[in-house]
Amino acid sequence: MSKFNRRDVLAYAGATAVAALFGPAAAFAQVKIPAPKPGQGVVVFYRSGTTAGSGVRFTIQDANGRTVAHLKRGSVDAVPVPAGPNFFKVPEANNTEGTIDVKAGQTLYIRCYLNAATFAGKLQFEEVSEERARKELKF
Repeated sequence: MSKFNRRDVLAYAGATAVAALFGPAAAFAQVKIPAPKPGQGVVVFYRSGTTAGSGVRFTIQDANGRTVAHLKRGSVDAVPVPAGPNFFKVPEANNTEGTIDVKAGQTLYIRCYLNAATFAGKLQFEEVSEERARKELKF
């Protein structure tokens, strides 16, 4: 049986904390956003690696009720969509829903976050620039 001194325990705790902090960033770096096919666009839904609401998971459904993305802390889902208005909803998030208008050949980045000001933490969609998304996603 090995004995740990205080320094070993603190070093392990520090390494574990760093891994937990940067784990989602490593997942972002592995995401490949597909180029839109002719007549289509791509909607990239993502949640950053922040700890706010980290235990909460959501599914995003299209207008037909088909699940197109799963959102948890540090996740990214690229969804190919036809050009034009596309309706999405998150049933488990206090009826969060909205229409995203996508042009052919366009890639839109949608930041998803929990609005702590609401009683149950309603999921919010926010369209952001590619530059901001890449900065937050670290790729």
